[in-house]
Amino acid sequence: MKPSEILGIAGAAVFSLGTLAIAVFMWVDRNSAKPWHFWIAPLLAVGAAAALAQLAVGYWIKVGRLETKGRRRSE
Repeated sequence: MKPSEILGIAGAAVFSLGTLAIAVFMWVDRNSAKPWHFWIAPLLAVGAAAALAQLAVGYWIKVGRLETKGRRRSE
């Protein structure tokens, strides 16, 4: 795997964990938000985190795992 691919996967994982942390913080600190923010904002943040995590896992399954077995990527 190329260093840029590893960095991309790591960046997606860090971003998705950060988004999940923000969602938890928004859920805990609900008093400062308007009434509809405290239920929709965490849902949107968790959805974005799940989508990014799914992209990282999908890339690893389709490309990264095959490269670690010795197959070269077609370019």
